[in-house]
Amino acid sequence: MRNLQHYTDDAFEFHKEVLKSKNTTKKDPSYKERIENMDDAIEGQFSAYNDNFVRNTLENIDSYGHTDDEKNDLLKLYSYKNSVIKNLKVKITTTAANRIINTCPNCTISEINSFDHYLPKDEFPEFVVNPQNLFPSCTICNGYKNYIWIEGGKRVFLNLYLDSLPAEQYLFVNLAITGDVITTTFYLQNNGDINNDIFEIIETHYNKLHLLERFSANINEVITSLENTIISFVGKLPLDEIKDSIIEKSNRDRIAFGHNYWKSILEIELANCVEYMNRFVTID
Repeated sequence: MRNLQHYTDDAFEFHKEVLKSKNTTKKDPSYKERIENMDDAIEGQFSAYNDNFVRNTLENIDSYGHTDDEKNDLLKLYSYKNSVIKNLKVKITTTAANRIINTCPNCTISEINSFDHYLPKDEFPEFVVNPQNLFPSCTICNGYKNYIWIEGGKRVFLNLYLDSLPAEQYLFVNLAITGDVITTTFYLQNNGDINNDIFEIIETHYNKLHLLERFSANINEVITSLENTIISFVGKLPLDEIKDSIIEKSNRDRIAFGHNYWKSILEIELANCVEYMNRFVTID
């Protein structure tokens, strides 16, 4: 998990660009006109969003309170397949090295195949195509998040545009090895160096998206890849050098994909596990 580069151009102009891209149909020829009639209200809300976005205080925003008909019209603006929306996804997920990251930033497990609305679109339809409110996501995370975003006046999900993720390790894993079977228990722990407010959001983010359980359910691919790497070097390098190479590579991945990237945390724990590494000693 790592921070994303947020949209920096005029958000309201993006809203208008999405509207422009919509087709006018014979069935509803006045649709665009109805949306344009809400321009003043929407632009005012976008201004409030931006002010709170800069301060990272989105929990202070109140919904405009559109009528049901207005809400339904606004919700029709959003489509993941819309060309303007698709271009936004490419822009957000392209790294400085000009590589597109297509793994959900919320879980770093599944493929991006939707946008999550940080402020839920049913509660805040005016932000349905606000690019600062759209986060690349998988449908699994999107489904778990649903309409929940705040409890007791506090945000319960990380805002990967705004929340500075700690460089300190907070994700850990315990291993249990029985014969050839490896099971894992991932857990969160603040060893005292992480601000309590951000760690509280980290905890609710991981728990509500069921990330710890989802990590454990997806370990086989990581372990298979790791074992293939180890086996390819057995007999060519001493086991200690193989171990050091695994840890070095995994730490490079943590720089690229986040200090608490679950795959790297697992690989390092396995490399440091004497019982696990010793199973490769007898391989010819």
